[in-house]
Amino acid sequence: MSATDLPPPALMTPPVEPGEIPHPTSAWPKVIGVITIVFGALGILVYGCGGLIGNVIVVALSGAAQSGGAIDPVNAAQMDVLRQYMPWTILSGLGSLALGVLLLVAGIGLLRRRSWSRKASVVWSILRMTYAIPTGVLGYIVNTAQFEAMEQAAASSSSPIPSGFFAIMHSLGPAGLGCGLVWGWALPVFLLSWFSRSKIKAEVAQWTQG
Repeated sequence: MSATDLPPPALMTPPVEPGEIPHPTSAWPKVIGVITIVFGALGILVYGCGGLIGNVIVVALSGAAQSGGAIDPVNAAQMDVLRQYMPWTILSGLGSLALGVLLLVAGIGLLRRRSWSRKASVVWSILRMTYAIPTGVLGYIVNTAQFEAMEQAAASSSSPIPSGFFAIMHSLGPAGLGCGLVWGWALPVFLLSWFSRSKIKAEVAQWTQG
């Protein structure tokens, strides 16, 4: 069969009606989701492992060392204060641990584009900002009590620790409280501002409930 005997090729008719243009997928849920997951996991590790378990172990070991006379009076006074405020410290750690779990769940929901993740993030932000005030005050009270007990123990035991050291530590207390509040409010303020935008609300409303 020669080339002249072949049928003519079919003519391609271009589309005459516009098709649906796919909208690009936004990248912010992945970015903010990863950030919240990281901070949530860090909160669980810091307050769960470091704050609760760590403080209990340190106080228990120091009590055994103090009874055996293997700890100096200054450190013994510091441990006595920690032991005195241990119930409040445990309650504070449990609350922070729960907030870390909530933030972790909210971050997972953002990565999976679940509409409930916005409400979870907003609820966490409000709770975190509120909770940062009493926990910051508690930390300030505990630290101040520690410094005063250590200073008295150093004076009564003729410790070589210079008196100016405790004056510096006392002056750093209010600064530490302020820095703690700023750090505790940074991410919540950002999340509240972000999720209050009408554009973000409309996009999240289109996500599935899961």
